[in-house]
Amino acid sequence: MDNKIFSINLNFDSLGEAYGWPENFKDDSAFTQGIKRIINLSEKLNIPVTFFLVGKDLENKKNFEIIKALSDNQNVEIANHSYNHLFNFGSRNEQTNYDEIYKSHEIIFKCTGRESKGFISPTWSISKNTIKNLIKLNYEYDTSFFRSIYLFPAVLKIFVSHIIKKKFDKAFQILNRRDYLIPFKSYKEPFFLDSNMNKVSHDFKNSILEIPMPTNNLFKPPIWHTAGYMFGWKSLKNNLKKILEKKKPFFYLIHPADFLDEKDLDKRYSLALERMNKISYKEKIENLENILQFITSDGYKGVKLLDIARGYRINGN
Repeated sequence: MDNKIFSINLNFDSLGEAYGWPENFKDDSAFTQGIKRIINLSEKLNIPVTFFLVGKDLENKKNFEIIKALSDNQNVEIANHSYNHLFNFGSRNEQTNYDEIYKSHEIIFKCTGRESKGFISPTWSISKNTIKNLIKLNYEYDTSFFRSIYLFPAVLKIFVSHIIKKKFDKAFQILNRRDYLIPFKSYKEPFFLDSNMNKVSHDFKNSILEIPMPTNNLFKPPIWHTAGYMFGWKSLKNNLKKILEKKKPFFYLIHPADFLDEKDLDKRYSLALERMNKISYKEKIENLENILQFITSDGYKGVKLLDIARGYRINGN
């Protein structure tokens, strides 16, 4: 496996999800405008994108058709981000956890004709039930482990923003989580887990590859695009440079908020998303392009995350 490869992971937290999927909301700019923007950038830089979709978004016919049109794009992977995007996903009982994965899995298959092989949980809420259910459904990788103390302020920020916007149901899901310490029992590098969440070798049959959020250590921010807006682009590049020096595969996490702006919003609804005012989507695209070029200038090549996962399965490192 070529070690100097990376994936763009797009956690597709849509505007529909942010609004609470109101019944009369039909045109989601994250789908109708945002996908064009990220695909244009993907084609310009020749870097594939791995989309992690929330299944409920595909109940919208327009969204369904947009994703269906992407399904033959060789530079796109469609992966699973659960059905309802529950903030306490990992703390739900085993059956609810399974249903959330399976319902999304089914509608993605119906839309694309392909089974998802990758998963990330909402707000990095992960549990033994999740790993067990993913293995049961033949998933090849998961990327839900946020191994940094910055998990706590990240989730706190989500909680506060939802309280301010009076979205109490979603906010209190965060208070009901019991899985915050699980990622800290993991490793910095990708590793394989069995259904009991025990670490196993790469050739263990009933296992799944866990690809944690890239970090330099527990006390540093993870390497994701949001960090550029929170701590500055110089800080992000300094941390990213240390990741690149390892010459190992990794993923770079982005969200629709990284290529949408205030003009894309439906003013009828309130939402608790960040970065949706002041900065235009064009400036956001420039910021993202700058970081991606910083990565590729070091000799890294963009691939789909499934390609990275299968490389680990074959080689074990």
